[in-house]
Amino acid sequence: MLSTQVIKKEVTCESCNLDKFCIPKGMQRSEIGNLKLLVNRNNIRNKGEAIYHSGSPFRGIIALRSGSAKLLSFDRNGHEVIVDFILPGELLGFDGIATQIHHCTAIALETVNFCHLPNHQIEALASNNPGFHQILLQRSCHQFDIQVQRILLSRRSAEARVASFILQISERLKMRGYSEFEFRLTMSREEMGNHLGITHETVSRIVHYLQSLEFIEIKAKKLKIIDKKKLLSFYED
Repeated sequence: MLSTQVIKKEVTCESCNLDKFCIPKGMQRSEIGNLKLLVNRNNIRNKGEAIYHSGSPFRGIIALRSGSAKLLSFDRNGHEVIVDFILPGELLGFDGIATQIHHCTAIALETVNFCHLPNHQIEALASNNPGFHQILLQRSCHQFDIQVQRILLSRRSAEARVASFILQISERLKMRGYSEFEFRLTMSREEMGNHLGITHETVSRIVHYLQSLEFIEIKAKKLKIIDKKKLLSFYED
């Protein structure tokens, strides 16, 4: 008698729908085959759990398959500073490459599933795949570009920062095949404000103002962009 049970095919680097955003982007198919043998898949962290801590030894490169996380550091007074929010297909761990010690802490904002390329496997992969170092350099430069954009944004008004944040999340999700107009904000208003350098009260005020203009609509943590063009013009003013 034939079993009617459906066997789910394991998702690998070759079959993952996020490969064009992850490490495999730019690698030859044969090289991706080598990569899948070195990557640890299906690592789970629940909301609030750390993926890695500041001060811990460099673990390697981490790629989120699902869920979201926040990357944070601490100022000289010990206050938390949110450096970035990480979405599916995006990479973590670059803060530990140079010194082999992580300078940031990565925390799950919801249940996350991630792939992990261990530190000791990076050199093995690089020795057999000459283009791998170039790929890591490209990803590192991309992280640098993001920080430059953040510094430039910090000189804008609070209203422009909030509008830009919403637009950036929208575009990043669109690139990954998700809806650019309706999505869930997994971070709190306080976390948004921390990242943007404004108070959570200011974030709430601006969000309510954008809703009154009918640019966006928020119910609980579900955000809907009603008029993206007007929201963009609001940011550009």
